[in-house]
Amino acid sequence: MVSRLLERWGHIMGKARWWVVAAWIVLAAVFGGLYAGKLGALLTGGGWAVPDSGSYKAYETISQKFASRGATSLTFVVKDHQPDAGPETFAERLRALRETLLREEAVAGVDSWLDTPEPLKDTFIGGNGNVTFGFVEMRVDEGFAQKKLPHIQERLSKAAKALGLEAAILGAPAMWAEVNKASREGLANAHLYAIPVILVVLFLVFRSVASSLVPLVLAAFSVAVALGILYFFAERTEQSVFVLDAVTMLGIGLGIDFALLFVSRFREELARDPRDIAGAVAKTTGTAGHAILFSSLTIMGSMAALLTVEIAAVRSMALGVIVTAFVLLLLGLSLLPALAAILGTKVNAWKIPLGKRSSPSGRWYRLSHHVMKRSILFLAGSALLLAALAWPALQLKTSAPDVRMLPEGSPVRRGVETMQEAFGLGVVSPVQIVLEGKPGAWLEPEGQALLASLAGRLKNLDGVDTVVSYLTYFPGMDASGVRVALSDRQDLLDPALRKLVGRYISADHGAAVLEVISHQHASSEGMKALVREIRDAVLPAETGLASYGVYVGGQTAEGMDVSDSLRDSLVPVILLALGLIFTVLLATFRSLILPLKAILLNLLSLGATYGVLVIVFQWGLGKDLFGFGEFGYIQNFIPILLLGLLFSLSTDYEVFLLTRVKEEYNGGKSNEESVALGLEKTAPMISGAAVIMVAVFASFAFAGILPMQQLGLGMAAAIALDATVVRLLLVPAAMKLLGYWNWWFPGGGGRAVPPAGDRFSG
Repeated sequence: MVSRLLERWGHIMGKARWWVVAAWIVLAAVFGGLYAGKLGALLTGGGWAVPDSGSYKAYETISQKFASRGATSLTFVVKDHQPDAGPETFAERLRALRETLLREEAVAGVDSWLDTPEPLKDTFIGGNGNVTFGFVEMRVDEGFAQKKLPHIQERLSKAAKALGLEAAILGAPAMWAEVNKASREGLANAHLYAIPVILVVLFLVFRSVASSLVPLVLAAFSVAVALGILYFFAERTEQSVFVLDAVTMLGIGLGIDFALLFVSRFREELARDPRDIAGAVAKTTGTAGHAILFSSLTIMGSMAALLTVEIAAVRSMALGVIVTAFVLLLLGLSLLPALAAILGTKVNAWKIPLGKRSSPSGRWYRLSHHVMKRSILFLAGSALLLAALAWPALQLKTSAPDVRMLPEGSPVRRGVETMQEAFGLGVVSPVQIVLEGKPGAWLEPEGQALLASLAGRLKNLDGVDTVVSYLTYFPGMDASGVRVALSDRQDLLDPALRKLVGRYISADHGAAVLEVISHQHASSEGMKALVREIRDAVLPAETGLASYGVYVGGQTAEGMDVSDSLRDSLVPVILLALGLIFTVLLATFRSLILPLKAILLNLLSLGATYGVLVIVFQWGLGKDLFGFGEFGYIQNFIPILLLGLLFSLSTDYEVFLLTRVKEEYNGGKSNEESVALGLEKTAPMISGAAVIMVAVFASFAFAGILPMQQLGLGMAAAIALDATVVRLLLVPAAMKLLGYWNWWFPGGGGRAVPPAGDRFSG
């Protein structure tokens, strides 16, 4: 029914071919030319918070109630490369650098060691007396700060270098600005790596320049239009910077996939009767178009499961994939038939002399029969191989994105490392305990006593170096003296001291912040254990806090909350995605067994892919090859995003292969013969598409930033395993053993009476 409708649709697209091509050129020009280029400016590094979590409430309270800790309140660090010049010379150069920052239109103020009261100056000097830090206030919102900071950072670095200094601005907007920049550079480098491989594979598969250009056209149109559409989403909702990589990876890989399938089938139909171009277009749309339709629906359905996740950044990447798949569906069912109708027999034009092609019948046909003759051996062996690769996945550990995902030479990463070397690992990522009460509560004697008691408990915890609160700046002063200093005589305080104190107590004195500083990385197991101990043991034991809002935040707590949320979402997302895949495959093949087999194979592939990631990125076996340095974790959003993409693309190949097998089976062939012929006719296309997709994804593993390296390598490994172990070995072996039951469906399947040889097989 669907195939017949698609045949008619293909006939219409063939007749209106020039109008269709013109319409897509206009759409690509409008969306790609006018809007896609503007998308990058709207993308942010945010969207990683878990709504209503403790870390999110801590962040919201700090941003709203502490003027000197807003979203664009940043830290800057300065390192002196000429320490022998003396402190006075250092101070002069630091003043010159501060003036450079103050000349920036987006900078509202700078507070540094120069402005600090004498008793506190030592706390702002570290290393060998050659490293200091301060605070920068921006007069723009967080999104605009991200756009401005790379340029400010560049000018600051030049000015610092001229003075014999090294300087960097730190903070979330600065880090995500660098991520955005590194991501764009990685994207450009990935294209340089992937495009030559894509061209070579297309030439080898088609042996014709004309045929090879069609997949490139489809991929280019899909990426341009999808990014243009996402611009309108980004104007209204926060969209992650990683959406660029996700759309580009999928647009190129899947676009070439669809075009390979369509063009290969069109050439096959045309070979039967070169004079019937219109018939070949219609027939191809009814067959290859059928696979494209259900593959796209499967991808959109699988990724729609990720829209249920709490993390906005993950939802935005899922949205990018859904939009790309939808655009490719429209292109595959309109532009491809139109281009085929225009090219006709010229689809084989400009042949490439690469030697005589080996007979297509021999290789894949013989392989499938060889596998099916020893089906139990191949099934067990392949399953054991995937299970062995999946075993390391039991040790999979996740962590939130941090500065270590940036290239080692980036200013922000170097600045953070300078701070860590000079002041300790935990100084740039303290645990923040936010205590919210009534206005004036923390100036009351009982409030000060409670704060001091809590700080004392926290100092005694293993791994804690120091605890900072507003009381830290009034050593030895009694409660009444502190209250007077911060209320009646606040104007008499040194302005720099008043700003420092304002980082730890709100203007209405109703909210306070304690910073717990350790000597561990934010993503380390020790820091996670510390946060858990504070949340589960220390804070509940302080009974005086019962009437206050108490939130634990900071980089470690936020990363834990995000990881917990994603981990909790993993099983529901898997179930929802598998349910959607089952439904689509059930509707596609009218078989109850084939969807169940596809789901089992998807789960095996997913486990093996996770195992590969653990081996490379946690165990560090690919550290030198991929150049990602010491990390030891998988980025927390990678497993769930990989799940959606892997299920989508694995099912994509399943649909391509089984659509052709079912055609042969419905045409009267036996189960074994149908599998062998289906594999013979689709394996060259699937293999070529797989090589291209592996090249595209692997290029991100070598050229992207750490999260995209992990996603790229994961997808490359998944596609390689799927196109070889799963598609060439597991599928034929399983279908041989199942026999007629492959096509069983309550009430009747795809063919009412199986061939005699199939009735009892399996």
